[in-house]
Amino acid sequence: MQVQRFDPTLHYDAFCAWTRWYQMTPLALPFLPPTGFVVDGVAMGFLYKTDSKMAWIENLSANPVLPREQRTCGLDLVVAAIIEESRAQGFEVLIGYTNVQAVIDRALNHGFTTDPERFQVVTKVL
Repeated sequence: MQVQRFDPTLHYDAFCAWTRWYQMTPLALPFLPPTGFVVDGVAMGFLYKTDSKMAWIENLSANPVLPREQRTCGLDLVVAAIIEESRAQGFEVLIGYTNVQAVIDRALNHGFTTDPERFQVVTKVL
């Protein structure tokens, strides 16, 4: 498996299909950052950059029809690529939000820490 950069013309349709399969509404393309990583046909995720030393890892998704082991391998490669890119860009902290135990377990396996508090996402449409 190889990781490549997200290309909307090649990968956005898969992102939408996978997101819908997990009963979530896919983000419209303008809400995805230009920095994303893909294992073609397997998994993808995105790096949201800020104007600080903190960046966000978000919108991880995997092909639901593949075996769990293949999805796990692809997601691990994508997470590793996002971590590497974050370091290369000079970020010092990479954070994300989830309540999905499999995502938490993957994060812990990649050296993330967790906060014992539960959070709510708040959104303001401008």
